[in-house]
Amino acid sequence: MKTNIKNTNSYTRTLNVVVPWASIKEEFNKEFLAHSKKFKIDGFRAGKVPRNIVQREIGPAIEANFGEKALNKYYQQALIELKIIPINQAQITDLSFKQNEDFNFTAIFEVRPKFKLPDYKKKIKFKINRYTISNLDVKHSLSELQNNQSKLKEVSKASIGNYILADFQELDENGVAIIGNKIEKQYIKLGEGNFDEKVSDLICGKKVSDKVVVELPYGEAKITKFELEIKKIEEQVLPKLDSKFAKSINPDFKGMKDLESELEKNITKNLNDDFDKRCNGKIIDYFVDKTKVDVPKSMLDMFLKNMFEDEKKKPENKNIDESEFSEKNKPYAEKNIKWLFCRDELIKELEIKIKDKHVDDFIKQLCIDNNQQKAEIKKYYQDENNKKNLKSDLLTQSLFKKINDFATIKILEKSTDDLRNEKNAKK
Repeated sequence: MKTNIKNTNSYTRTLNVVVPWASIKEEFNKEFLAHSKKFKIDGFRAGKVPRNIVQREIGPAIEANFGEKALNKYYQQALIELKIIPINQAQITDLSFKQNEDFNFTAIFEVRPKFKLPDYKKKIKFKINRYTISNLDVKHSLSELQNNQSKLKEVSKASIGNYILADFQELDENGVAIIGNKIEKQYIKLGEGNFDEKVSDLICGKKVSDKVVVELPYGEAKITKFELEIKKIEEQVLPKLDSKFAKSINPDFKGMKDLESELEKNITKNLNDDFDKRCNGKIIDYFVDKTKVDVPKSMLDMFLKNMFEDEKKKPENKNIDESEFSEKNKPYAEKNIKWLFCRDELIKELEIKIKDKHVDDFIKQLCIDNNQQKAEIKKYYQDENNKKNLKSDLLTQSLFKKINDFATIKILEKSTDDLRNEKNAKK
């Protein structure tokens, strides 16, 4: 077998394979004989038809069948000899085979491109904010818990903070109802979203069955007039923050101090996780920006296809256009694939490994930390694919820890109050 491989670009390979007739003659004759034994034609019994007649009648079909089998065999053999691993299904061209002639074909496929990592040791430098918890964070969390356990009570007059169930009738410029443009039984909360203080003031003091004309953003951000007819007014009744409330969150809590302590611990963990995630993002950006590597078309197409299929499952994206979606998300997909290449190369270069015991220990600890979901966690990781994905995630975590040893990170300590002030200043 003779092979010749050409690099079309950094990731596309064109492989030409020629197998001499002498090498496949015996194999082909066995195939021909097997078909001859089954072949019947008028005047001859099965297996007794002369070879020249078999060749005339079904020879091309035998050659085609043999060629298909030979293609798979010699394509795989060529890849093994050349130590090449394709990342997509090959496009086969120039396939040619006839009895007494050489068998040859051309396969065009893609491989992972070769590239050089940047000289990253002692060269990764970045600034990053690290946020610490403030008293306001715990207060906000308590407020969320209160809201989640609140009850609604019907009241006679509307006021800020009340929930209103209403029908919305769209009006034209002259204040006349537009037939067919009515939205029924919509819940709103006075003082939030489009129902800011200015709009809510028009509704405050109103009763059930009252009608109010309001102007709201609607469709392409234009301001539209609506006649709002009140169907129900409800006041939110919040539970008292006491030991009873704390125990309703966790029966093991003795009082509010235990609940507040748990909230503080969870918020701190979330802030630390967010800090790690942003640090990792900086590292990813460094390698993606500094590494010159092309993204194979097949990998890009597959990544975008999977993204599109996931997005299409959402009810609001049922009629999403695939070409527009792919074009919009192409930079994101390219960045992820480039990082995948860098990640794999770094893991190999830094000799990072995760033993199966490490994975099992992680799952055990996860069960201890989440005792109520223990059964679900165990069942989830009984699936080998999920366990494999976990191992991959742990490898990535170990990689980031290792790279952090090389990085020069300037950390700016700030409180979450600073973060809130920054966000408010941008509004």
